[in-house]
Amino acid sequence: MRDSDRVRDYVKTAYIVPARRLGASTVTVRSGNICREMNWETKKMPQICSALASQKFGNQAGTELVAKQGPPSGQSSTVEFTYRINKETATSDDVRSSQGPGAGSGVRLMDLWGIFADGYKQLGGAEAFMRAERDAWGPDPWEKLEAQRVKESRKAE
Repeated sequence: MRDSDRVRDYVKTAYIVPARRLGASTVTVRSGNICREMNWETKKMPQICSALASQKFGNQAGTELVAKQGPPSGQSSTVEFTYRINKETATSDDVRSSQGPGAGSGVRLMDLWGIFADGYKQLGGAEAFMRAERDAWGPDPWEKLEAQRVKESRKAE
């Protein structure tokens, strides 16, 4: 993957997708922040700025560049890009990329917090439920081994 593609993917994942999920209509990205967040050398600043100003980025991220502020060269760590977010272009890729690697289900872990709280209450609480499940599973393997040893030692006597 080329560095320009890495920049576009990073900004889409770290800035555009979260802003879209929050319902923002615009997002501003500063090139120096991208360089620092990606742990890149400042000599790559022109590449970062070019990638962020490209039409290719707008097409991939579902954005439109509405403002670019900074020095006339447009190749500095102080350049700020403001994008209008097209809310209709959200895809399943946006959902996965905003959740990190391996998260293709569309549900984040914290979204599940307390999902079964009422069910646990009906069962006497989470701890009581877990204890009952463990008891129903059978004896602990170490307890089972100890019981066998005791049984064998009684036979030997």
